[in-house]
Amino acid sequence: MMELDHVVYFTKKSPEVHVQNHPGTTVGGRHKNWGTMNALTYTKNSYIEYLSVEYLEVAKSANHPLTNLLLNDLENGEGWGTICFRTGDLQLLNERLLREGWKTSGILDAERETSSGFIRKWKMLFIEQKVSEELPYPFFIEWDEPFDMRMKRLRQDGTLKPYNEKLQISKCEFAVQDPDHDVREWGKLLNAAISEHTIGLVNTELVFKKVNHGKERLVNVEILE
Repeated sequence: MMELDHVVYFTKKSPEVHVQNHPGTTVGGRHKNWGTMNALTYTKNSYIEYLSVEYLEVAKSANHPLTNLLLNDLENGEGWGTICFRTGDLQLLNERLLREGWKTSGILDAERETSSGFIRKWKMLFIEQKVSEELPYPFFIEWDEPFDMRMKRLRQDGTLKPYNEKLQISKCEFAVQDPDHDVREWGKLLNAAISEHTIGLVNTELVFKKVNHGKERLVNVEILE
């Protein structure tokens, strides 16, 4: 079953500022190919990514789905941007989505250089979608090491502290104009059961709330301590 991997907050602040302002947050590192950088707040089974632009010209030329959304949304200020789910077999997921008629980015390689110089690698998959005021589809990730091993490594390097392992992202709320449509579409995309305007996953709950106008986005993330 699909699990929440992380939620993304688009920010104009440096990672160091978020480390100061949010308990349990660490500097993530740099995505050199995308011109971006981040800070991370881990929970026991997911995390918050504070994503910002480091080199604007690199970000503009990267033509990466997440970077394109970041640049677009930051024009109107900071805020929640999108959400990512993890899977153990991205190739299998991509094949299913293509069979069902979705258009995807294909599997993309990605990496981040941490503050210690360690290169963390993963693979990503996006649903093709023009950036607009419509709700962005989630994207998907497959890490280069099993979840338990990755958590162990994060404990060893001090990123995942006892405080962080008490936290859990319990609910992610989306403001949309047609909750009925979006919850059905996301339920199909995630291959998950729906209940009214809610999708229940192993480690969080997705709730779609109606708004009459304006940009459709992730608007609230609830964290249990």
